[in-house]
Amino acid sequence: MKNKLTILITVSMLAGLLTGCVTTGTKFGAPTKGMSTADYQALVFLDPQNTVRSDWGTVKDMPGYFLIDNQGEPTVSVVDYQKGETIKKIKMGETGNHHIFVIPGARYAFSSQRYEKDLIWVIDLTTHEVVDTFHLSMDGKKVIAPLHMGFAYTQPLAVVGNILDKKNGYLSFINTATRKPSHIVELGCPGARDAMFTLDDSKVFATCQQEPKGVSIVDVNNRKEIKVIPIKGARAGGMTPDGKYFLVGAKGSIILIDTATNEIAKTIKVPGGGGNFTCLQDGSKCYGGLRNDNSVAVIDMATQELIKVIKTGPNGNRLYLNTANPRYGLFTNEAGKSEVVSVIDTVKDVKIKDIITGLGPHNVAFDPTGKYAIVSTKKENVATLIDTSSANPADWDVITTDIAAGIQNNGVRWVPTPSAIKAAL
Repeated sequence: MKNKLTILITVSMLAGLLTGCVTTGTKFGAPTKGMSTADYQALVFLDPQNTVRSDWGTVKDMPGYFLIDNQGEPTVSVVDYQKGETIKKIKMGETGNHHIFVIPGARYAFSSQRYEKDLIWVIDLTTHEVVDTFHLSMDGKKVIAPLHMGFAYTQPLAVVGNILDKKNGYLSFINTATRKPSHIVELGCPGARDAMFTLDDSKVFATCQQEPKGVSIVDVNNRKEIKVIPIKGARAGGMTPDGKYFLVGAKGSIILIDTATNEIAKTIKVPGGGGNFTCLQDGSKCYGGLRNDNSVAVIDMATQELIKVIKTGPNGNRLYLNTANPRYGLFTNEAGKSEVVSVIDTVKDVKIKDIITGLGPHNVAFDPTGKYAIVSTKKENVATLIDTSSANPADWDVITTDIAAGIQNNGVRWVPTPSAIKAAL
């Protein structure tokens, strides 16, 4: 284990967004029943994984912590990155907690489920305690492994799939005002993985990871599936910042689905395939992990062509952009035998360097100033804290690989401190 405390270099960073819409959210607090679209959209959005919008400019001056889901322990580590240590472990009660998802308003967070269960946890971000749990199975439909959650843009609603179910496809909708399940929509393909709303919340696009693989398109208001698009080897999905295309990582290809017409707009051949997506804020380029090629594909969205493949490391999965300087990001190479994240320059589209982490780097989160990043390492009971403060990413380096976490630590999120949230309410 490498454990090196470094002197953090203070630099002036540009306030920016990870992906998506212009910063508009300024209000903290839980979504409420009957709230107007304007009131909902005024809430702070801080969860970029399956939701395009992220309001990092609102919180750039707020103190915060990283939360790490320890799937096999079961706990959530609360990490003070200024001190470089875990200051608390939130007791979850039972195993399976995989990803933290911050509900718009940053008052509460959900923790999603990776095991063959349907349990979702609710964490109060002002106390760092689990205040509720609920099950998603309803109406005779058993939900298995609701993994990746996306939030609506105009109403208090979230959606999550059932990734491990080999027979059924379900999308569970959750009312984020009540923090309870609302209803389930049955899909024509099994094992829903990445579910994302269009920006007007009229549709949800979801990849199905089990056979027969494909993409399901759901009418949100009518609560029914519109169609299924069969796609060989479909796995991960992602929405472009303008909401015009839903990207699908498939076998030997990246597929663009037009969200207006519900048709395939382009099939782009790539080596490998199947990894997760990140797009630049301006939508000019999108980056898709090529898991079987140990690389990342760079897609020019104006021409809809592959312009470059950057070799990274084993089981290349996803690029995470620095929140304050999104020219640069950390790319996870998450194979069980990998100890490497790659620093990527999105202007020159080159790998600058590799950084050695713990075993199996899976998820990355940056603080809003862009000076710190934490990497979960799912094959160890520790996580890695990285100094990303330098304007020259060649100087980015490990602070410590000994952040106390738990075995199968997977999801990571930045959240304001409890006192900061209370002051903002």
